Amino acid sequence: MTRKIISLTSFFLFIVLIISSIVLYVVPQGRVAYWADWSLLGLSKEQWGDIHICTGIMFLAVSLLHIWLNWKPILAYLKKKAGKPNFTSPAFFISITLTLFVVFGSLLNLPPMKQILELSQDIKASGEAKYGIPPYGHAELSPLEIFCKRMGLDADKAAESLKKAGIEIESTKETIKSIAARAEITPKELYEKILKDQPREKSDISNMDHKNTQEQQSYTPGAGIGRMSLENYCAKFNLDLNTAIDILREQGVVVDKETSIKEIAGALGLSSPHAISTLLNP
Repeated sequence: MTRKIISLTSFFLFIVLIISSIVLYVVPQGRVAYWADWSLLGLSKEQWGDIHICTGIMFLAVSLLHIWLNWKPILAYLKKKAGKPNFTSPAFFISITLTLFVVFGSLLNLPPMKQILELSQDIKASGEAKYGIPPYGHAELSPLEIFCKRMGLDADKAAESLKKAGIEIESTKETIKSIAARAEITPKELYEKILKDQPREKSDISNMDHKNTQEQQSYTPGAGIGRMSLENYCAKFNLDLNTAIDILREQGVVVDKETSIKEIAGALGLSSPHAISTLLNP
């Protein structure tokens, strides 16, 4: 009875893990998903992640029980006919080789793991094109007045624009996310409604982006730069990571070493990731 319960539970958990893994494989980047209020089957990215984590832990626990209940057969696979341990059998060698190949192949970008990871990035990039990139990280969690300040907008005019669109707000201290949720629209759509009557004023960064369009021909970091993390970008072009983070924070963009160059460019309002070169290479 116990073996049946363990086997069936692991089977059903495995199915859920497959489904959640596929969803997390194709879901847009976190900032994009939260900004566009992305969901699948009524569940947000965060909820899918919670399901995946909890199911994974449960699957791990059930797998350990399964190993404990089947310890003798497992040992038998590792023994010779005489009963001594056998770590040179073809089955053992092939199993451990496949496992190590996947683990280290993922770290070293070896085929086919490289292609699998690149496909995931391409799918996530298409999500950015479809849903748009937030002005800065987790912009949807900012109060309206802080959001407007960072975007160069007048908070009172923004509130008036929203009321004109039929969206009631309690105060400018209410977050973009809560206002959008009550209006049953995404934070991205809320931002677009604000901009209809109050277009964003051009900032120094926007002007810098326009100036950089003529400079990109003389400095081209290379193809695929948008997908690089800030840490990898700095390592590639001999820049100090902490200095780069400080420069970006001075421009009102909160980033970390894992933030992609494309996300940073979007947060700064730059038309191309290549334009970041002038900012980080003064």
